[in-house]
Amino acid sequence: MSKKLTFCICLSILFISLQSIAKTTEQGIRGVWVPAPRFTPVLHSYQGVKDFVKTLDELNMNSIFLVSYAETKTIYRSDVLMHYSTYKTQEESYLLSRYSKQYQSPTNDPVRDLIDEAHKHDIKVFFWFEYGFMGEGRPISLNNPLLAKNPHWLGIDNQQQPANYNQHDYYFNAYNPAVQNFLIELIEEALMLYPDLDGIQGDDRFPAMPRNSGYDTYTVSLYQSQHQGNNPPVDYNNTEWVHWRLDILNTFAKRLYKRIKAKSPNVMISFAPNPYPWCEENLMQEWPRWCKEKVCDLLAVQCYRYSVDAYRATVSEVLKYIHQNNPNQLFAPGMILMEGSNSKMSPELLQKQLRINRELGINSEIYFYNKGIDNPSVRKVLKQTYYQKIKFPEN
Repeated sequence: MSKKLTFCICLSILFISLQSIAKTTEQGIRGVWVPAPRFTPVLHSYQGVKDFVKTLDELNMNSIFLVSYAETKTIYRSDVLMHYSTYKTQEESYLLSRYSKQYQSPTNDPVRDLIDEAHKHDIKVFFWFEYGFMGEGRPISLNNPLLAKNPHWLGIDNQQQPANYNQHDYYFNAYNPAVQNFLIELIEEALMLYPDLDGIQGDDRFPAMPRNSGYDTYTVSLYQSQHQGNNPPVDYNNTEWVHWRLDILNTFAKRLYKRIKAKSPNVMISFAPNPYPWCEENLMQEWPRWCKEKVCDLLAVQCYRYSVDAYRATVSEVLKYIHQNNPNQLFAPGMILMEGSNSKMSPELLQKQLRINRELGINSEIYFYNKGIDNPSVRKVLKQTYYQKIKFPEN
């Protein structure tokens, strides 16, 4: 073999090795949210589970954010939910009950199968506690299994009406330790049942509470005990009153982080709030503080925008608050593909928003929601953008 040929072969080997190193060292998040089973068939069958993971693998995606608590039900059969509710059987409180009889696999557990299949392809799985402190998307019925057993859990606003955001999202009282403990126990149970889960995630409802809330008996009594018997201000935007309530929710975020890390130190804690300061002005979410106090391993702000300029402005503002509070904060913008059953993202706009992320130094995205990647045009954009596999960032 000639020296020239040997030299060329060595160069080729070196180039391939460098490519391999680049593939394994580049880090970023390529995630997708999977909502309740009535919105998507992913967990309806074993074949559906395998096909979904295969699609994500082919698109070089590396994370799934699976709904785990919504509509007063869980994606697993929960003893905790049974204990705190009037459900008579676990099947009643199981999000997959409609599909469980027809589901067949070696485990007969769709969630177990999804985690196993995902991990075969180095895809992380997070449990997404979508509803958080919210009860229902309408006034919470007295027959609601949680409220029926715990009527004192209901959030109350400044008009002595059930606390809600925009007369749509109605809340349990997030300022009440009993409600907080219920959700922490629900998360701890999930991690006990699925100890190889990679993370858990709160939403724009967790921790959260409508701005005009806090006028229930428990919270008023707590405030009085710390303010010489005085009632909370009638003005729910009173600065001191706002900060007092924010402190309760921020303390909860810290408590949640410490409790989960104490039992499952490798599990990532993620939050997916709305952009700041809107989220504080409407839902009492002070996520810059969570970043500053390092109780959020992964921040996934919902940057749902339908134009290039609005998206750039939103993400830039998020980055401003991140840099002010924790420049090392792991951040993945939430990007919207679907709203309900309607497609909200054209392939052209998606391509432009992805380009904005890269221009701003962001190498991560999480998409709402999985049905959107069924669109061949969207899939083509993702395949072109995610042309190789990359590592999910270390905790």
